Amino acid sequence: MYISVRPKCRRFLFWSGNLAYNKCSLVTIGEDKMDQRLTRLSKRLSFVLRHHPDKIGIQLDPYGRVDLELLIKKFNQHFGTPISKSIIQEIIKDSDKQRYAIEGNTIRALYGHSIPVKPLTPPETPPEKLYHGTTHAAAKLILDEGLKKMDRDFVHLSANLQMANQVGRRRDPHPVIFEVAARNAAASGLLFYPTKSGVWLVDHVPAKFLKIIHE
Repeated sequence: MYISVRPKCRRFLFWSGNLAYNKCSLVTIGEDKMDQRLTRLSKRLSFVLRHHPDKIGIQLDPYGRVDLELLIKKFNQHFGTPISKSIIQEIIKDSDKQRYAIEGNTIRALYGHSIPVKPLTPPETPPEKLYHGTTHAAAKLILDEGLKKMDRDFVHLSANLQMANQVGRRRDPHPVIFEVAARNAAASGLLFYPTKSGVWLVDHVPAKFLKIIHE
């Protein structure tokens, strides 16, 4: 990819001995624009595949899948922005979290749905511990009522602390991190579904299986 560089007189001082000098910084453009474009397209994919497929005139199957060519056609007609299979593959490749999967001739969001979908994978025994990052306001309710799926189809649990912190920081710069006694919860009868992204899905988690480990 070609990246252009242009001078931009964003003045700043640097010191040499006792003298201060003005400098103009160089700003790299092109790469940021590409990242912004992919981010915008990824958010629109999330909107469609997780929440509102009807807005562009498509229907998901019970597992959240839709024909890839149909999605591309309807997506471009609705949003007026060029998207293709190669662009979607680039979004999947460059994403810090695996949000989508192309499977044969279909595409689906791996998690995060607010519409009913069935897990493609059977339930599995989870790790002994999983994690959940949230806001301080939500943490108070969670301590009393446990984790509930709210407007999502499942509760999302992270495989490690780093992932939980990253998720929690979307809504709180200093999130509360819960440790989930996942193995014990599974032994009580709860079903845990793994995903390719490291996120585990579960219908709910009672408060007795939760413990705050960072706030």
